[in-house]
Amino acid sequence: MKYNKKFLLFFKYTTLFLILVLSCQLSAQDNRFIVVLDAGHGGHDPGAMGDMSREKDINLAMVLNLGSIIERNFKDVKVVYTRKIDVYLTLQERADVVNNNHADLFICIHTNSAKSSSAYGAETFTLGLAKSKANLDVAMRENSVILLEEDYRTKYKGFDPTSVDSYIMFEFMQDKYIDKSVEFSSNIQKQFVSYSHRSDRGVRQAGFWVLHRSACPSVLIELGFISNPEEERFLNTERGQDEMSTAIYNAFVNYKRSHDKMSGKQTSNHQQHEQIINKSDTNKQVDIQKVDTAQPIKNSKSPKVDSSQSINSKIKNTVISSSNKKENVAAEQLPIFKVQILASEKKLKSNDSNLKGLHNLDYFVEGGFYKYTIGAETDYKKILKIKSEIASKFPKSFVIAFVGDKKMTAKEALKLTK
Repeated sequence: MKYNKKFLLFFKYTTLFLILVLSCQLSAQDNRFIVVLDAGHGGHDPGAMGDMSREKDINLAMVLNLGSIIERNFKDVKVVYTRKIDVYLTLQERADVVNNNHADLFICIHTNSAKSSSAYGAETFTLGLAKSKANLDVAMRENSVILLEEDYRTKYKGFDPTSVDSYIMFEFMQDKYIDKSVEFSSNIQKQFVSYSHRSDRGVRQAGFWVLHRSACPSVLIELGFISNPEEERFLNTERGQDEMSTAIYNAFVNYKRSHDKMSGKQTSNHQQHEQIINKSDTNKQVDIQKVDTAQPIKNSKSPKVDSSQSINSKIKNTVISSSNKKENVAAEQLPIFKVQILASEKKLKSNDSNLKGLHNLDYFVEGGFYKYTIGAETDYKKILKIKSEIASKFPKSFVIAFVGDKKMTAKEALKLTK
């Protein structure tokens, strides 16, 4: 009897201790920063359609990539996904995930589309009144998914995504999270430019239902245009998805640091994923994507080419051998595509280890850097093949073009070949 009482007391206090430990663990988990990631569209709703892909697939791949980066680097952050597979969710169901998890931040990922294939660039939206037709068009397109639901007028309190009048409600709406949302959006756009080198379409406001119904700072990101062939290709590559998701992650690092500081918590020491260029180190190889700017080329002279054959002569030779080009296109109007692999502050020897064994390279000088390229093709598919062949050695290489002495982006050059 005496031993039974001791056992009962031991069992009682052990149980209380375990309950206390468990409750402390749950409390610590509850104090974690919660971010909800939403891959737009899904299931029987494909979103915008490109020539080779569907919006819903790009969105999901980007969200899973972003989520994995956050989870690897932040132990005090809980990542919640509205979907991790190809399923359909209503806009209200997505907002419910945000609110039921008491999220601290909501990131909604989408891919843009336009009637013109020339539209390009990344933009980030916060909730508000659409002050331009372009912003309203985006909101209408993204909100139109509710038309797939039965009795959507009742579920969404008479909101009609196709009616301009329905969006007047956002003019009088006071969103207490707007300042934080705009702050985060601005940081995202800065990272898209500085890290991913995308064209900046800016921070915009529009009436997105899913943002309206989410009780926390919220943003809706349009990664780029699936209707633009070059951007569609970029967003479907591993490199493109890595660069865009890492740019968003970098913005998240800044936002979380600011949040911790305002909350009186110890600020995190997580570093952004970025490359710092030390111009004083003349032997350092510089990633071309961290050097190029949007500034026009100041040197109007011909680029220096380490080759016995000039760009113009290559153009003329290619015209003769290329039977699929229009005969009425002058030789000097045809763009020559090249793969740009790296930039260096000094001229490299042909056996330099930074060139990783590649030969028959050209270079040109721009902005104080020697920029090295490989290949010279008028056929865009052929230059993409070359880029693919060297991807293991230069994963961040990209395509540029020359028309005569003028350098341009691949997108600009492709317009000349149509």
